Amino acid sequence: MKRLAIFHGWFWVVPLLLATTACEKEEDIYGVFYLDIVTCHHHDGNTYFTHQATDSAPMDTLYPTETPNESLTAEGVRVLLQYKPLESLGENRERIEIQALSAIHFDTLRLVSHEQLAQLPNDTLYLQSIWKTGDFLNLRYRIDYHSRPHGIRLVADESTLESDTLKVELRHSRNDDPEGHWTNLYSSFNIEAYRSRPYTTLQVYVNQVNFDYKYYYFKLH
Repeated sequence: MKRLAIFHGWFWVVPLLLATTACEKEEDIYGVFYLDIVTCHHHDGNTYFTHQATDSAPMDTLYPTETPNESLTAEGVRVLLQYKPLESLGENRERIEIQALSAIHFDTLRLVSHEQLAQLPNDTLYLQSIWKTGDFLNLRYRIDYHSRPHGIRLVADESTLESDTLKVELRHSRNDDPEGHWTNLYSSFNIEAYRSRPYTTLQVYVNQVNFDYKYYYFKLH
């Protein structure tokens, strides 16, 4: 059983421009393709991917016909995969052709004290979508980016852990970045540590500018 990681600092991200949302089926002049946030795995020297389309969907396993970039596909890492299905290999197993593979911001839920939480930057961002799939909380959003790396963390206040609701906050640091342009980003956070307690609900706070509400709720059990 994994425990919540203790907060030790910011994970700095330099944005990459990503044009399409995750977990989508698209079609172009070459036919149907998919774009999903997936988890990388290795077995007997071969790389494969797993993902869930929704939180209640079964786990799908994808086997690429070619070897992907090893620098992006370490065991357990989450990446953005654009692919074309080729053939079914059985229930929830599929052979695929990789069309593109991109690194995304991937991290783990961090535990902080109430005093630390009060001191963390809480700069705004433009939230486009937020969804949970299994042990992962996923977000697609925009930040106003110019030239300096931004900091992104998902944290939980240790003083609130006794509740039946796991309360987490997405904290964003602009790092004094000048005004620039809106840039798309994906984040995926491993929240597996919630299984160590009988939580029933995940509450996520996001200081976003495009909706009137800042809290989002997901069932955990």
